[in-house]
Amino acid sequence: MKFPIKDARQLGKVAKLVRKTQGLDQRSTASLSSNGTTFLSDFENGKTTVELGRVLRVLDSLGIMVTIDAPIDQESLSNAQRKQLSQIIDDIDL
Repeated sequence: MKFPIKDARQLGKVAKLVRKTQGLDQRSTASLSSNGTTFLSDFENGKTTVELGRVLRVLDSLGIMVTIDAPIDQESLSNAQRKQLSQIIDDIDL
């Protein structure tokens, strides 16, 4: 299921819902993502200052894929910008 995320609170709630549908408690999910339960609770409750890298680990451990819809028209990019974009995309582990 795909839908736009508007803020940290909404992202945390989605993660919590997914966690619960998978039958995981906070302790297990925190452990799977190399985080503590306090961090997971803060994230699930929408704390805006949680660390992005740690959030991404939680999402990954739950099987939630994060994508970006960047407002870039590839036709309008310079050759240098195309090369830069290509390098960024190639660096992504698929």
